[in-house]
Amino acid sequence: MRTTLASLLLLSLACSGPEPIPGAPFTPEDQRFFDDGVDLIGDPESLEGRWREDWATELDQRVRRADAVIYVRIRTLRTDLDLDRRTTFRLFPESERALLGSLPEDLVLAAREGDAGYAAIRQNEPRIVGGALVLFLKWERPEGAATATARWHLSPATEQVTSRVEYLLERRRGVERTERGRVIVREN
Repeated sequence: MRTTLASLLLLSLACSGPEPIPGAPFTPEDQRFFDDGVDLIGDPESLEGRWREDWATELDQRVRRADAVIYVRIRTLRTDLDLDRRTTFRLFPESERALLGSLPEDLVLAAREGDAGYAAIRQNEPRIVGGALVLFLKWERPEGAATATARWHLSPATEQVTSRVEYLLERRRGVERTERGRVIVREN
């Protein structure tokens, strides 16, 4: 039975076009979506034109490429200063509900000065700590490295964002909902 389910999963992935595979190597394109940062767009409907399209594309790609998608709260945000006087933010997430994958118990999300997402964290520290967030997590393991590094992005867990994330995860799994709420699972 497990072999059949695994075969069906692989077949459905093969038939749906070039989909990123969870656990797949971290690519340069992934860096755009897992920027070690945060966006605080709670209501994407307020965006217009290209900004709305970019938000939708980025969310879709995060869901498709993530190794884990988890509702979290950041209970602690610590700021470190290294010998070169560069700041690193360390965020300590607490899992509230895993939608895909799992959250390692000792995971610390780091954003270093100069990282793409650093400025957004610096500007929004008070809004990040304690707030309900969606964590998109992808593991990066450079060739020859002994351990993987967490690459991530946080979005607010508002109704508008979470409903879209859950819809995209259902699509990723091959589940479709009709207007009347009926669930259809597509298997090839």
